[in-house]
Amino acid sequence: MWVSYDQEAQPLVIVSITRKSVLVIVCLLLLVMLGTLAFHPWRSSTKPLGESPLISYESTSAPDPTVQQFLEGDFALIRDVNSLPRPVRQAFTEVGGSRLVMANPGQRFEATDVIRDTSLPRKRLIFAGVSGTKCFVHYEQGGLGHSFLVSFFELTSVDSMRPIWGGHCGPAKDLSDLRLQVDRGCR
Repeated sequence: MWVSYDQEAQPLVIVSITRKSVLVIVCLLLLVMLGTLAFHPWRSSTKPLGESPLISYESTSAPDPTVQQFLEGDFALIRDVNSLPRPVRQAFTEVGGSRLVMANPGQRFEATDVIRDTSLPRKRLIFAGVSGTKCFVHYEQGGLGHSFLVSFFELTSVDSMRPIWGGHCGPAKDLSDLRLQVDRGCR
């Protein structure tokens, strides 16, 4: 029991606190704290995003003249990962799942090696393009070293593709800039 007195030693407030009351108050505070942590914005409420399939390129060395000519011609530009040709989109879909491992331009993604939300992709599309059986994807990848990459694919059928070349290149502001960077020798 706790009693407060005024200056004339008259009781003002009498509060009875039992151990049971203290225990109930502590439990309620713990529940509120745990509930706050469970719904905190940095905590993902979805399953962690899986890994993307390993893409085995024919070459990852500096582009040779054949690779440099890959970007010649008219390309229909793509700025939505879902608009990529199916076999290329599949290369940027989690293994054994259906979620894309690449975000669209302007969307959130994990740009560093500090993972705050395991459901976010670690790649983000800058732009892509398709011309006949040729497809390229220019994107950024998060990690210890934030990097900019480009991948070239040959579409061999509606359901399959062949990875031609992949390397570090960019960021390019448009297709002309990407062509120039590839001509200068991306690595």
